[in-house]
Amino acid sequence: MESNAPQPPHRIALISGGLALGGSTTFLINFAGELVRRGFVVEVMSFERENPMAVDFQKQNIPVLCLDQRRTIFEDRLKIILQNLARFGPTVLVSTLGATSFEVLRYLPADVFRIGMGQSDDPLVYDMMRHYAPWMNLVAMVAQTMKQKAEAIPEFVRVPVAYLPYGVPFDSMAGSAARDWNAPLRILYLGRLAREQKRIHLLPEILRQLGASDMPFHWTIAGEGEERGFLEANLKTVSPGQTVSFAGAVRYAEVPALLKQHDIFLLASDYEGLPLSLLEAMGNGLVPVVSDLKSGIPEVVDSSNGCLVPVNDVAGYARAIIHLDENRDELAAKSAAARARVQSEFSVGAMTDRWLAAFPATAVSPAVWPQRWKIAAPKAADNPLHYSPPMRVLRRFALKLRSVT
Repeated sequence: MESNAPQPPHRIALISGGLALGGSTTFLINFAGELVRRGFVVEVMSFERENPMAVDFQKQNIPVLCLDQRRTIFEDRLKIILQNLARFGPTVLVSTLGATSFEVLRYLPADVFRIGMGQSDDPLVYDMMRHYAPWMNLVAMVAQTMKQKAEAIPEFVRVPVAYLPYGVPFDSMAGSAARDWNAPLRILYLGRLAREQKRIHLLPEILRQLGASDMPFHWTIAGEGEERGFLEANLKTVSPGQTVSFAGAVRYAEVPALLKQHDIFLLASDYEGLPLSLLEAMGNGLVPVVSDLKSGIPEVVDSSNGCLVPVNDVAGYARAIIHLDENRDELAAKSAAARARVQSEFSVGAMTDRWLAAFPATAVSPAVWPQRWKIAAPKAADNPLHYSPPMRVLRRFALKLRSVT
């Protein structure tokens, strides 16, 4: 028996430069999964072969195409993406990460509604995105500060800029009531183990100050990155009541259980867009102790639901945690407020509603796709000659040799 329910008006393609572990990939799982649940036809396409969260995409019935950058030069991968888009026939396309995904915008039929998404308050991101302004119908930014900065860029004068923050799945069974607010605090760092942006080199100093306080605690470091060895060598404690453990990479499906086992979420970044891990943590009742950044974080964290620490006040992170340890009623109140804030404004459902409102109300007639594409050098390329036809032949040959050896 056929359903008489109206079909969603759009077919949606989500393009990424890569699907490495992190907030940009988690966003794709959350957003595409919710679109699938609502009956939309969605495909995710990536310019790189790695897909460590493949199981999470599969669980939500999200089709994913990953291309192998080790065997195929960029221009050929771009052609493959375009061929698959012509087969799929999207009415809306979102480029989500990196200049490679934004290159796709240049080759789409005019009838496809094209969105470029910015996810990090980094000058390099704005500089990259401005090159693609002529091929965008909409710029999407995950933070109000990023929206304001984009609107000030001359290339975006004629392109609408929307504030479209992240949303996270909300488990109604996970609540602050399950926590024992009289037990030793359980602190969590969840993210990339990198000095750039995440500043994990500050963690040993924060640990030293926590250790000097004599407060009992357990600190979990969850994530992977090039600095794991540094952390394992430098996050050492003396007191048996003060412990540190390393959880390694955590599958997305396992994140909620990990969050329920902790009380405080620590993030000492020096720039962010809107950290998805922060929303996930607050939604599960963790109290954030985070950098007081202009972008993203103030839209979620305030004195009622967390602790904002000046970026250059390294000692401030430990002071905030010690204060919460000494004031458990305040800790419990902040936990409840953190959870309520995310539930009201930053759920996956609310995020998807915002995105759908930004799309055209109806799709135009099916786009006419070309049979062939003449691929030019990337707009943001430092050396366009690298992408010239003679160099493409040499680069294809070099990749073939590498794959043999």
